[in-house]
Amino acid sequence: MRLAQSKRTYLAAAFVCVLSLSIPAAASDVPKDVPVKSLVDSANVLLAKGQSNDALQFFDAAIEREPSNYLTIFKRGTAYLSLGRTAQAADDFNRVLEMKPDFEAALLQRAKMKLRSGDWVGARSDFKSCPSDRRQELGDVDKAESFVHSAQLAYQKQDYHACTEAATEAISFSPGILSLRETRYKCRLAKGEVREAIGDLGHISTLSTALTEPHLHITNLFYYSLNDFDRAMTQIRKCLHFDPDSKPCKKPFRRLKAYNKSLNKAMEMRGRRHFIGAAKIIVGTTDEPGILAEIRDDIKTLREEGLLNDNSPNDLILQLVELVCEIYSEGNNDKKARPFCEETLQLNPNSIPAIINKAKRLMDEELFEEAIRELSHAKELDGQNEKVHEYLQKAHVLLKRSKSKDYYKILGVDRDATSREIKTQYNKMVRQYHPDKLKLSGLTKDQAEKKMEAINEAYEVLRDDELRARFDNGDDPNDQTQRNPFHQGGPFGGGFPGGGQPFFFPGGGFPGGGGGGFKFQFQH
Repeated sequence: MRLAQSKRTYLAAAFVCVLSLSIPAAASDVPKDVPVKSLVDSANVLLAKGQSNDALQFFDAAIEREPSNYLTIFKRGTAYLSLGRTAQAADDFNRVLEMKPDFEAALLQRAKMKLRSGDWVGARSDFKSCPSDRRQELGDVDKAESFVHSAQLAYQKQDYHACTEAATEAISFSPGILSLRETRYKCRLAKGEVREAIGDLGHISTLSTALTEPHLHITNLFYYSLNDFDRAMTQIRKCLHFDPDSKPCKKPFRRLKAYNKSLNKAMEMRGRRHFIGAAKIIVGTTDEPGILAEIRDDIKTLREEGLLNDNSPNDLILQLVELVCEIYSEGNNDKKARPFCEETLQLNPNSIPAIINKAKRLMDEELFEEAIRELSHAKELDGQNEKVHEYLQKAHVLLKRSKSKDYYKILGVDRDATSREIKTQYNKMVRQYHPDKLKLSGLTKDQAEKKMEAINEAYEVLRDDELRARFDNGDDPNDQTQRNPFHQGGPFGGGFPGGGQPFFFPGGGFPGGGGGGFKFQFQH
């Protein structure tokens, strides 16, 4: 009971001491009349509260008064260690062990520091010098050394998975070995683990602040691989913070800002539906390359330098080619969009704009079932996408039409053919397949009559805007199984093609057949 009360009294006194003393800027600022014990007590309280920097001032003042007090020096060493000031901590532990070579706490701290930095010989020596049994710690030294060797060997054999695993184990014992971080960074990079590699580069830049390469590598990986402009700029600014005049850092800083400015301009033009201008910024012209070509050149250089490889994420290129795919598609230029959409699908098979473009190509090739599969996949990815729904419905209509009559195919015209093109093609086919021109067609009379019946039927639908629109929407005006307002054999007034009525060719007669008004009677 008395012991607990004494302890509480001691702590209270220590806190009062800390509160009564202002934190000195330096040891020389501490009043001379403050007892050394009070200085040490104040430092201990501050250290316990995590205020290591403030504690150092009191430790400095106490050691200045009593330079032979190895305990105070040791405590200051632990304060340095908590702040990551390992060089000053090592100096204090060395000083303590010069005074008291068998002081185990200092031996342990120094041995652990040597283990963390990869000084195997020094770590073993200090652990062995400890009065108590330190076989477990000596085993840790052996493990760390073995893992480092395994990581280096695996890297040489290009076994990057084993390299990463061994290096990670080694780092758990010895996080301060710069070369070990570099080895794991290279192995992670070779595997395409860019984010993890960036983490190692961050540690390397901390361990060696004078190096500019880690900052440049992090910048390039963030931008060219991960498409993270903001983090790339944050990192390159750190490089310029250490050296504002650094040419290696200024160059990418300006280049990345220029790329981002151009990309934002292209996005703004796309928003205003200036598709040609937007595409020009990214794709360029024959005379002036766009930013896509320039960025591809940058990436080629980074690959040659070994920073990027086939396993690295290609998010920046993906964004650019997908954007061009969308811009050309929105500008109704599917032909120009196609190569960019195809490249997009290689990089991201789940790209909705690229899937839509592929489906449109499949529909043009009359591969409707394949188009439906692609669009159904897109619907699973984004069930709210209106374009996906629109083209999926269209693909179903075209599939249904392909299994019945296709008037466009019968006349041999494209689905987007104009009325003039349809009429011209019709006249051409009439000249070729008219029963009076059997020698031209190579058909029998019955075959020619059936051919002309199909041609006339197709033309009567496609020449009429309303009937053509119905057909385009999957409703064949001549299909009696479908709901339509016509009666008795289709849309042609009740006779043809079901009633055997005469049919007159437009223009008053057979094209090219002279006057006389040719009349062709279908027989059923």
